[in-house]
Amino acid sequence: MTAHTRDRGEYGSVIESFIRGVQNYTWNEGWTGPDVLFGGGAENFYNSSLGGETYEDRDYFLEFANAGYQLVSDNDTLAAAANDQKTLGVFSTSNMAKWLDRNVYMDNLANITEAPDGSGEPAVNQPGLKDMTLKAIDILQTRSSAEGDKGWFIMSEAASIDKMMHLLDYDRALGELLELDDTIKATVEKLQSLSIDKETLVLVTADHGHGFDVAGSVDTQYLVAQDDDRDKRNAIGTYQNSGQSQYQLTGDLQYGEGVYFPHNWDPRYTLFQGVMANPDRRENYQVHTEGPREPAVNMSETSRADYYVNPEDAVGGFVINGTLPVTNDQGVHSLTDVPVFAMGPCQELFGGVYSAIDIFYGMAECFGLSRSGQSGGSGGNGNGNGGWGNGHDWSGSFPGGFGPPSKGGRKGRWMWVDEE
Repeated sequence: MTAHTRDRGEYGSVIESFIRGVQNYTWNEGWTGPDVLFGGGAENFYNSSLGGETYEDRDYFLEFANAGYQLVSDNDTLAAAANDQKTLGVFSTSNMAKWLDRNVYMDNLANITEAPDGSGEPAVNQPGLKDMTLKAIDILQTRSSAEGDKGWFIMSEAASIDKMMHLLDYDRALGELLELDDTIKATVEKLQSLSIDKETLVLVTADHGHGFDVAGSVDTQYLVAQDDDRDKRNAIGTYQNSGQSQYQLTGDLQYGEGVYFPHNWDPRYTLFQGVMANPDRRENYQVHTEGPREPAVNMSETSRADYYVNPEDAVGGFVINGTLPVTNDQGVHSLTDVPVFAMGPCQELFGGVYSAIDIFYGMAECFGLSRSGQSGGSGGNGNGNGGWGNGHDWSGSFPGGFGPPSKGGRKGRWMWVDEE
Protein backbone atom coordinates (compact mmCIF):
# COMPACT_ATOMS: atom_id res chain seq x y z
CA MET A 1 0.00 0.00 0.00
CA THR A 2 2.99 2.29 0.22
CA ALA A 3 5.26 0.58 -2.27
CA HIS A 4 3.33 1.20 -5.53
CA THR A 5 4.79 -1.80 -7.33
CA ARG A 6 2.94 -4.39 -9.35
CA ASP A 7 5.04 -7.20 -7.89
CA ARG A 8 5.00 -7.59 -4.11
CA GLY A 9 7.90 -10.02 -4.47
CA GLU A 10 10.20 -7.12 -5.33
CA TYR A 11 11.27 -6.85 -1.71
CA GLY A 12 14.17 -4.52 -2.36
CA SER A 13 11.92 -2.00 -4.08
CA VAL A 14 9.22 -2.36 -1.44
CA ILE A 15 11.53 -1.71 1.52
CA GLU A 16 13.37 1.08 -0.28
CA SER A 17 10.04 2.84 -0.86
CA PHE A 18 9.07 2.41 2.79
CA ILE A 19 11.88 4.67 3.86
CA ARG A 20 12.33 6.92 0.81
CA GLY A 21 8.94 6.78 -0.88
CA VAL A 22 8.36 6.54 -4.60
CA GLN A 23 10.88 8.77 -6.35
CA ASN A 24 10.17 11.40 -9.02
CA TYR A 25 6.57 12.04 -8.00
CA THR A 26 5.59 15.45 -6.65
CA TRP A 27 2.98 13.96 -4.33
CA ASN A 28 5.80 12.09 -2.65
CA GLU A 29 7.58 15.25 -1.47
CA GLY A 30 8.14 15.34 2.27
CA TRP A 31 7.77 11.58 2.71
CA THR A 32 9.44 10.44 5.91
CA GLY A 33 8.10 6.90 6.09
CA PRO A 34 5.25 5.34 8.07
CA ASP A 35 5.32 5.88 11.80
CA VAL A 36 5.13 2.13 12.45
CA LEU A 37 6.16 -0.97 10.50
CA PHE A 38 5.76 -4.37 12.19
CA GLY A 39 6.23 -7.79 10.62
CA GLY A 40 8.68 -10.45 9.47
CA GLY A 41 11.03 -10.73 6.50
CA ALA A 42 14.24 -9.74 8.32
CA GLU A 43 16.42 -11.24 5.57
CA ASN A 44 15.28 -8.34 3.39
CA PHE A 45 16.54 -5.80 5.94
CA TYR A 46 20.02 -7.07 6.81
CA ASN A 47 22.67 -7.32 4.10
CA SER A 48 24.82 -10.13 2.71
CA SER A 49 27.27 -9.99 5.63
CA LEU A 50 24.57 -11.82 7.59
CA GLY A 51 23.15 -13.76 4.67
CA GLY A 52 20.48 -11.27 3.68
CA GLU A 53 19.64 -9.88 0.26
CA THR A 54 18.89 -6.17 0.03
CA TYR A 55 18.87 -3.43 -2.56
CA GLU A 56 22.49 -2.39 -3.23
CA ASP A 57 23.43 -4.62 -0.27
CA ARG A 58 22.20 -1.95 2.16
CA ASP A 59 21.80 -2.42 5.90
CA TYR A 60 18.23 -1.23 6.30
CA PHE A 61 18.24 -1.66 10.05
CA LEU A 62 20.98 0.96 10.14
CA GLU A 63 19.24 3.16 7.59
CA PHE A 64 15.93 3.11 9.48
CA ALA A 65 17.77 3.89 12.74
CA ASN A 66 19.51 6.82 11.05
CA ALA A 67 16.11 8.01 9.82
CA GLY A 68 14.85 8.30 13.40
CA TYR A 69 13.22 4.90 13.93
CA GLN A 70 13.59 2.95 17.14
CA LEU A 71 14.18 -0.74 16.36
CA VAL A 72 12.48 -3.63 18.16
CA SER A 73 13.03 -7.32 17.53
CA ASP A 74 10.90 -9.33 19.96
CA ASN A 75 7.82 -9.07 22.14
CA ASP A 76 9.73 -7.71 25.15
CA THR A 77 11.40 -4.85 23.27
CA LEU A 78 8.08 -4.14 21.53
CA ALA A 79 6.28 -3.71 24.86
CA ALA A 80 9.09 -1.53 26.25
CA ALA A 81 9.38 0.73 23.19
CA ALA A 82 8.67 4.44 23.61
CA ASN A 83 5.30 5.53 22.26
CA ASP A 84 6.51 8.88 20.97
CA GLN A 85 8.99 7.56 18.40
CA LYS A 86 8.66 6.08 14.93
CA THR A 87 9.17 2.33 15.25
CA LEU A 88 10.40 -0.50 13.04
CA GLY A 89 9.68 -3.95 14.42
CA VAL A 90 11.02 -6.95 12.52
CA PHE A 91 10.54 -10.13 14.52
CA SER A 92 11.68 -13.02 12.32
CA THR A 93 13.01 -13.95 8.94
CA SER A 94 10.41 -15.02 6.38
CA ASN A 95 6.84 -15.25 7.72
CA MET A 96 6.16 -14.82 11.42
CA ALA A 97 5.30 -17.81 13.60
CA LYS A 98 1.71 -19.00 13.78
CA TRP A 99 -0.46 -18.67 16.87
CA LEU A 100 -0.65 -22.44 17.34
CA ASP A 101 3.14 -22.77 17.39
CA ARG A 102 3.65 -19.72 19.61
CA ASN A 103 1.13 -20.86 22.22
CA VAL A 104 0.62 -24.64 22.07
CA TYR A 105 3.35 -26.43 20.11
CA MET A 106 6.09 -24.07 21.22
CA ASP A 107 8.91 -26.57 20.72
CA ASN A 108 8.46 -26.07 16.97
CA LEU A 109 9.90 -22.55 17.23
CA ALA A 110 13.10 -23.82 18.82
CA ASN A 111 13.79 -25.92 15.73
CA ILE A 112 13.59 -23.05 13.23
CA THR A 113 16.45 -20.58 12.83
CA GLU A 114 14.50 -17.40 12.13
CA ALA A 115 16.03 -14.82 14.50
CA PRO A 116 15.67 -11.36 12.94
CA ASP A 117 19.33 -10.44 13.55
CA GLY A 118 20.60 -13.04 11.10
CA SER A 119 22.36 -15.00 13.85
CA GLY A 120 20.79 -18.30 12.87
CA GLU A 121 19.17 -18.65 16.29
CA PRO A 122 15.46 -19.37 16.86
CA ALA A 123 12.97 -16.50 17.07
CA VAL A 124 11.07 -17.77 20.10
CA ASN A 125 9.71 -14.53 21.55
CA GLN A 126 7.62 -13.20 18.70
CA PRO A 127 4.63 -10.93 19.33
CA GLY A 128 1.17 -11.79 18.09
CA LEU A 129 -1.22 -9.71 16.02
CA LYS A 130 -2.87 -8.29 19.14
CA ASP A 131 0.47 -7.27 20.66
CA MET A 132 1.50 -5.47 17.48
CA THR A 133 -1.85 -3.80 16.85
CA LEU A 134 -2.31 -2.43 20.37
CA LYS A 135 1.27 -1.13 20.44
CA ALA A 136 0.73 0.54 17.08
CA ILE A 137 -2.35 2.31 18.44
CA ASP A 138 -0.38 3.54 21.46
CA ILE A 139 2.38 4.91 19.24
CA LEU A 140 0.09 6.57 16.70
CA GLN A 141 -2.22 8.06 19.29
CA THR A 142 0.73 9.48 21.22
CA ARG A 143 2.37 10.93 18.12
CA SER A 144 -0.92 12.22 16.73
CA SER A 145 -1.81 13.94 20.00
CA ALA A 146 1.59 15.63 20.08
CA GLU A 147 0.95 17.12 16.65
CA GLY A 148 -2.50 18.57 17.13
CA ASP A 149 -4.51 15.35 17.00
CA LYS A 150 -4.26 15.03 13.25
CA GLY A 151 -5.57 11.46 13.08
CA TRP A 152 -4.04 8.18 11.96
CA PHE A 153 -4.51 5.07 9.81
CA ILE A 154 -3.66 1.45 10.63
CA MET A 155 -3.63 -1.55 8.33
CA SER A 156 -3.43 -4.68 10.48
CA GLU A 157 -3.35 -8.00 8.66
CA ALA A 158 -3.94 -11.53 9.91
CA ALA A 159 -1.94 -12.75 6.92
CA SER A 160 -1.35 -16.33 8.01
CA ILE A 161 -5.02 -17.30 7.85
CA ASP A 162 -4.50 -17.27 4.10
CA LYS A 163 -1.06 -18.87 4.26
CA MET A 164 -2.33 -21.79 6.33
CA MET A 165 -5.43 -22.27 4.16
CA HIS A 166 -3.13 -22.57 1.14
CA LEU A 167 -1.33 -25.39 2.97
CA LEU A 168 -4.66 -27.04 3.89
CA ASP A 169 -3.54 -26.62 7.53
CA TYR A 170 -6.98 -25.84 8.92
CA ASP A 171 -6.02 -26.01 12.61
CA ARG A 172 -3.40 -23.29 12.20
CA ALA A 173 -5.80 -21.26 10.08
CA LEU A 174 -8.36 -21.52 12.89
CA GLY A 175 -5.79 -20.37 15.45
CA GLU A 176 -4.98 -17.34 13.29
CA LEU A 177 -8.68 -16.55 12.83
CA LEU A 178 -9.35 -16.70 16.56
CA GLU A 179 -6.32 -14.48 17.14
CA LEU A 180 -7.85 -11.96 14.73
CA ASP A 181 -11.10 -12.12 16.68
CA ASP A 182 -9.17 -11.58 19.92
CA THR A 183 -7.33 -8.64 18.33
CA ILE A 184 -10.54 -6.95 17.18
CA LYS A 185 -12.09 -7.25 20.64
CA ALA A 186 -8.98 -5.85 22.30
CA THR A 187 -8.77 -3.06 19.72
CA VAL A 188 -12.32 -1.88 20.36
CA GLU A 189 -11.64 -1.89 24.09
CA LYS A 190 -8.44 0.09 23.51
CA LEU A 191 -10.26 2.71 21.44
CA GLN A 192 -12.91 3.00 24.14
CA SER A 193 -10.30 3.40 26.87
CA LEU A 194 -8.72 6.25 24.87
CA SER A 195 -12.18 7.83 24.31
CA ILE A 196 -11.68 7.81 20.54
CA ASP A 197 -14.01 4.97 19.58
CA LYS A 198 -16.71 7.42 18.36
CA GLU A 199 -14.33 9.02 15.89
CA THR A 200 -12.58 5.88 14.64
CA LEU A 201 -13.88 3.86 11.70
CA VAL A 202 -13.09 0.16 12.12
CA LEU A 203 -13.30 -2.02 9.01
CA VAL A 204 -12.83 -5.78 9.14
CA THR A 205 -12.81 -7.78 5.92
CA ALA A 206 -10.86 -10.17 3.69
CA ASP A 207 -9.53 -9.82 0.17
CA HIS A 208 -10.74 -13.29 -0.89
CA GLY A 209 -11.99 -16.64 0.34
CA HIS A 210 -10.75 -20.21 -0.03
CA GLY A 211 -13.95 -22.15 -0.65
CA PHE A 212 -13.64 -23.74 2.79
CA ASP A 213 -16.50 -25.41 4.64
CA VAL A 214 -17.32 -27.87 7.41
CA ALA A 215 -19.72 -30.73 6.64
CA GLY A 216 -19.58 -33.01 9.68
CA SER A 217 -17.23 -34.66 12.13
CA VAL A 218 -14.47 -37.31 12.02
CA ASP A 219 -13.64 -40.11 14.44
CA THR A 220 -9.86 -39.92 14.02
CA GLN A 221 -9.19 -42.94 16.24
CA TYR A 222 -11.41 -45.14 14.10
CA LEU A 223 -9.93 -43.68 10.91
CA VAL A 224 -6.29 -44.48 11.62
CA ALA A 225 -7.22 -48.00 12.84
CA GLN A 226 -8.52 -49.02 9.41
CA ASP A 227 -6.25 -50.56 6.78
CA ASP A 228 -8.20 -49.70 3.64
CA ASP A 229 -8.75 -46.18 2.30
CA ARG A 230 -12.42 -46.84 1.63
CA ASP A 231 -12.92 -48.14 5.17
CA LYS A 232 -11.16 -45.07 6.55
CA ARG A 233 -13.80 -42.87 4.94
CA ASN A 234 -16.43 -44.48 7.17
CA ALA A 235 -14.90 -42.46 10.04
CA ILE A 236 -16.62 -39.38 8.60
CA GLY A 237 -20.04 -38.59 10.03
CA THR A 238 -22.51 -36.30 8.24
CA TYR A 239 -26.07 -35.19 9.01
CA GLN A 240 -27.51 -37.33 11.84
CA ASN A 241 -24.19 -39.17 12.20
CA SER A 242 -22.24 -35.99 12.77
CA GLY A 243 -21.55 -35.55 16.45
CA GLN A 244 -19.94 -32.60 18.19
CA SER A 245 -16.21 -32.13 17.99
CA GLN A 246 -14.25 -32.21 21.24
CA TYR A 247 -12.07 -29.12 20.86
CA GLN A 248 -13.87 -27.37 23.74
CA LEU A 249 -14.76 -30.39 25.86
CA THR A 250 -11.45 -31.50 27.37
CA GLY A 251 -8.49 -29.77 28.96
CA ASP A 252 -8.40 -26.56 30.93
CA LEU A 253 -6.22 -24.20 28.88
CA GLN A 254 -7.39 -20.72 27.96
CA TYR A 255 -5.48 -18.16 25.90
CA GLY A 256 -6.11 -14.44 25.74
CA GLU A 257 -8.65 -12.48 27.72
CA GLY A 258 -12.27 -13.10 26.86
CA VAL A 259 -11.66 -15.16 23.70
CA TYR A 260 -11.66 -18.91 24.22
CA PHE A 261 -9.31 -20.82 21.97
CA PRO A 262 -9.81 -24.60 21.73
CA HIS A 263 -8.79 -26.30 24.94
CA ASN A 264 -7.61 -29.43 23.19
CA TRP A 265 -6.21 -29.21 19.66
CA ASP A 266 -5.83 -32.97 19.20
CA PRO A 267 -9.13 -34.59 20.23
CA ARG A 268 -10.54 -37.87 19.00
CA TYR A 269 -13.53 -36.24 17.31
CA THR A 270 -12.53 -33.43 14.96
CA LEU A 271 -14.15 -31.52 12.09
CA PHE A 272 -14.81 -32.92 8.64
CA GLN A 273 -13.52 -29.88 6.82
CA GLY A 274 -11.81 -28.89 3.60
CA VAL A 275 -11.69 -26.92 0.38
CA MET A 276 -12.68 -27.74 -3.20
CA ALA A 277 -9.47 -26.60 -4.95
CA ASN A 278 -6.50 -28.59 -3.77
CA PRO A 279 -3.49 -30.69 -4.81
CA ASP A 280 -3.24 -34.43 -4.18
CA ARG A 281 -3.12 -34.92 -0.42
CA ARG A 282 -3.77 -37.35 2.41
CA GLU A 283 -6.25 -36.49 5.17
CA ASN A 284 -6.44 -37.82 8.70
CA TYR A 285 -8.24 -34.70 10.01
CA GLN A 286 -5.80 -34.29 12.89
CA VAL A 287 -3.70 -31.33 13.95
CA HIS A 288 -0.15 -31.23 12.57
CA THR A 289 1.78 -30.96 15.80
CA GLU A 290 5.26 -30.63 14.28
CA GLY A 291 4.66 -27.42 12.34
CA PRO A 292 2.79 -26.08 9.31
CA ARG A 293 1.63 -28.70 6.87
CA GLU A 294 3.17 -29.65 3.50
CA PRO A 295 0.40 -31.62 1.74
CA ALA A 296 2.14 -32.33 -1.58
CA VAL A 297 5.74 -32.71 -2.77
CA ASN A 298 7.38 -32.70 -6.18
CA MET A 299 8.07 -36.25 -7.36
CA SER A 300 9.39 -35.30 -10.77
CA GLU A 301 12.92 -36.29 -11.71
CA THR A 302 13.00 -33.53 -14.31
CA SER A 303 12.68 -29.75 -14.11
CA ARG A 304 8.91 -30.03 -14.56
CA ALA A 305 6.87 -29.73 -11.36
CA ASP A 306 4.72 -32.79 -10.70
CA TYR A 307 3.21 -32.83 -7.20
CA TYR A 308 1.95 -35.93 -5.44
CA VAL A 309 0.83 -36.75 -1.91
CA ASN A 310 3.56 -36.04 0.63
CA PRO A 311 4.38 -39.48 2.14
CA GLU A 312 5.23 -37.83 5.49
CA ASP A 313 2.00 -35.82 5.78
CA ALA A 314 -1.17 -36.96 7.60
CA VAL A 315 0.14 -40.47 8.14
CA GLY A 316 -2.67 -42.93 8.77
CA GLY A 317 -5.16 -40.99 6.68
CA PHE A 318 -6.58 -41.73 3.24
CA VAL A 319 -5.48 -40.31 -0.10
CA ILE A 320 -7.70 -37.76 -1.86
CA ASN A 321 -6.98 -36.98 -5.50
CA GLY A 322 -6.44 -33.33 -6.27
CA THR A 323 -8.58 -31.07 -8.43
CA LEU A 324 -5.81 -28.66 -9.47
CA PRO A 325 -3.13 -29.00 -12.16
CA VAL A 326 -0.34 -31.29 -10.99
CA THR A 327 2.02 -28.29 -10.95
CA ASN A 328 0.15 -26.94 -7.90
CA ASP A 329 1.37 -27.90 -4.44
CA GLN A 330 -1.13 -25.79 -2.48
CA GLY A 331 -4.77 -24.81 -2.45
CA VAL A 332 -5.95 -21.69 -4.25
CA HIS A 333 -8.38 -18.83 -3.67
CA SER A 334 -12.07 -19.03 -4.48
CA LEU A 335 -14.80 -16.78 -5.84
CA THR A 336 -16.84 -16.82 -2.63
CA ASP A 337 -18.10 -13.50 -1.31
CA VAL A 338 -16.43 -12.25 1.86
CA PRO A 339 -18.06 -10.21 4.63
CA VAL A 340 -17.25 -6.62 5.52
CA PHE A 341 -17.87 -5.46 9.09
CA ALA A 342 -17.87 -1.75 9.89
CA MET A 343 -18.14 0.20 13.15
CA GLY A 344 -17.89 3.92 13.73
CA PRO A 345 -18.18 7.00 11.50
CA CYS A 346 -19.58 6.23 8.01
CA GLN A 347 -20.34 2.63 8.90
CA GLU A 348 -23.55 2.96 6.88
CA LEU A 349 -21.46 3.17 3.68
CA PHE A 350 -20.42 -0.47 3.99
CA GLY A 351 -23.70 -2.39 3.90
CA GLY A 352 -25.05 -4.68 1.20
CA VAL A 353 -23.31 -6.57 -1.59
CA TYR A 354 -20.78 -4.75 -3.76
CA SER A 355 -17.48 -4.98 -5.58
CA ALA A 356 -14.28 -5.12 -3.53
CA ILE A 357 -13.00 -1.82 -4.92
CA ASP A 358 -16.07 -0.05 -3.52
CA ILE A 359 -14.52 -0.38 -0.05
CA PHE A 360 -11.91 2.13 -1.20
CA TYR A 361 -14.57 4.49 -2.51
CA GLY A 362 -16.44 4.23 0.79
CA MET A 363 -13.28 5.17 2.65
CA ALA A 364 -12.61 8.02 0.24
CA GLU A 365 -16.17 9.33 0.61
CA CYS A 366 -15.99 9.17 4.40
CA PHE A 367 -12.84 11.28 4.53
CA GLY A 368 -13.45 13.44 1.48
CA LEU A 369 -10.13 12.37 -0.01
CA SER A 370 -11.06 13.57 -3.51
CA ARG A 371 -11.94 17.09 -2.41
CA SER A 372 -8.90 19.17 -3.25
CA GLY A 373 -8.33 22.58 -1.71
CA GLN A 374 -10.68 22.06 1.23
CA SER A 375 -9.71 22.23 4.85
CA GLY A 376 -12.67 20.31 6.19
CA GLY A 377 -16.44 20.50 6.17
CA SER A 378 -18.98 20.46 8.93
CA GLY A 379 -20.45 17.51 10.75
CA GLY A 380 -20.35 14.05 9.24
CA ASN A 381 -17.93 12.09 11.40
CA GLY A 382 -20.39 10.94 14.01
CA ASN A 383 -19.32 13.18 16.89
CA GLY A 384 -19.53 16.74 15.64
CA ASN A 385 -15.82 17.31 15.12
CA GLY A 386 -16.12 18.51 11.54
CA GLY A 387 -15.94 16.87 8.15
CA TRP A 388 -12.96 15.46 6.35
CA GLY A 389 -10.70 17.71 4.32
CA ASN A 390 -7.24 17.12 2.93
CA GLY A 391 -5.18 19.72 4.69
CA HIS A 392 -3.56 17.49 7.30
CA ASP A 393 -0.96 14.75 7.09
CA TRP A 394 -1.67 11.40 8.63
CA SER A 395 0.33 9.09 10.77
CA GLY A 396 0.49 5.54 9.46
CA SER A 397 0.93 2.13 11.01
CA PHE A 398 1.00 -1.30 9.49
CA PRO A 399 1.40 -4.15 11.98
CA GLY A 400 1.52 -7.59 10.40
CA GLY A 401 1.14 -6.03 6.96
CA PHE A 402 1.99 -2.71 5.38
CA GLY A 403 -0.25 0.18 4.32
CA PRO A 404 -0.26 3.89 3.53
CA PRO A 405 -0.25 7.08 5.49
CA SER A 406 -2.26 9.38 3.27
CA LYS A 407 -3.93 12.74 3.67
CA GLY A 408 -7.12 13.43 5.53
CA GLY A 409 -8.98 15.72 7.88
CA ARG A 410 -8.43 16.30 11.57
CA LYS A 411 -9.37 13.76 14.20
CA GLY A 412 -9.90 11.05 11.59
CA ARG A 413 -8.79 7.59 12.65
CA TRP A 414 -8.96 4.30 10.79
CA MET A 415 -8.61 0.73 11.88
CA TRP A 416 -8.43 -1.55 8.84
CA VAL A 417 -8.19 -5.16 9.92
CA ASP A 418 -7.73 -7.61 7.05
CA GLU A 419 -7.92 -11.38 7.02
CA GLU A 420 -6.09 -12.19 3.82
